[in-house]
Amino acid sequence: MPVYEYKGYSEKGRDAAGIIDAENPKEARAKLRRQGILTVSVQLDTTQGEIKRRPLNALFNRIGAKEISGFTRQLETLQGAGIPLVESLDSLIEQVENLRFQKVITEIREKVSSGTSLADALAEHGSHFDHTYVSLVRAGESSGALGQTMGRLADFKESGLRHRSAVVMALVYPIIVSLLCAGVLVFLLGYVVPKTQSMFEDMDKALPLVTVILLAISGFLAKWWAALAVAGAAAISVFMKYIRTPAGADWFDHVILHAPVVGQVVRASVIGRFASTLGILLSSGVDMLEALSITRDSLGNRAYASVVDSAINGVTEGQGVAETIKHSGLFPPVTVQMIAAGERSGELERMLSKMADAYDFEMETRLTVMTKVLEPVLILLMGGVVLFVVLAILLPIFELSQLVH
Repeated sequence: MPVYEYKGYSEKGRDAAGIIDAENPKEARAKLRRQGILTVSVQLDTTQGEIKRRPLNALFNRIGAKEISGFTRQLETLQGAGIPLVESLDSLIEQVENLRFQKVITEIREKVSSGTSLADALAEHGSHFDHTYVSLVRAGESSGALGQTMGRLADFKESGLRHRSAVVMALVYPIIVSLLCAGVLVFLLGYVVPKTQSMFEDMDKALPLVTVILLAISGFLAKWWAALAVAGAAAISVFMKYIRTPAGADWFDHVILHAPVVGQVVRASVIGRFASTLGILLSSGVDMLEALSITRDSLGNRAYASVVDSAINGVTEGQGVAETIKHSGLFPPVTVQMIAAGERSGELERMLSKMADAYDFEMETRLTVMTKVLEPVLILLMGGVVLFVVLAILLPIFELSQLVH
């Protein structure tokens, strides 16, 4: 059924706007009239028109992980209260302020009301609800415990948001300091050094080495800055295209895993994602092979995905997960032992949950350490650059003043 966006006034004369599903504009107006809304305009699928008319507004109105997480938690609450699914979706449509997301939920509600399962309705919006999300909802519907499953999903999504926030917070300071350093360097090389260059050229004396180096750098940048900018942009473009290829992605993931400091953070993050995703899938009733397949696709690292591929083959042949991953070198021995203990005791889901918590804590700790290490390094780097430029400018001036005296 088509979805319409409307604008109008409520019975109390207040502005009213939103979306509604109907067969045609006439039916949409009739529905709104029954709700006490006098319509001014009813337009079909104007979300796309809004994107074209106001791309910046659409950019800030996009559906993000925070909206999906909030939707999941609210749906869990409504399902836990025993409210029918269609009515729950109706309530969520009214609460959501994002017009794009309103449209998505309206389309999902329409599919569900016509007999489609919630999982299948969500799958039609794969750009917002990934394979893991859809599989868990399908498992919850099959087991009759949708509310409980949505609770696990909400926890999972909120955990992902916390990780993302931790990474962003860890990167904010280094990025700010780096930009400040770059700005100071551009100012010194682009404004201060050229102002003093004519004075240095008039000096009838050999310039200090640092001054000669600085003038050479400044002259080179002044002459070739456009070519350097183009070359840098081209290099970045080629690099980005390369790491999107299978060979490039394999190389990049390998380099990241073995990079100093950063590699440990990535390892902890990927292992934590492996444990949390596999654990929540298994606890929701998804069979092992499908759970491993979904987990593999969610890791975001081809090296670990290859190990999970081997685990899928091993499980197919009757082996345990721990047995298939222990020789990879990517999972620490204690992790393999915990998985093996969980498989022997029949409590693999609980062990995976403990692993996920442990590696989440390790990732956050390593992020904090990385930030603490980067702060003084960047400050020293910035101070060193500024000191070099200042010395290069002041040393000839000091020498000139001594000659005058």
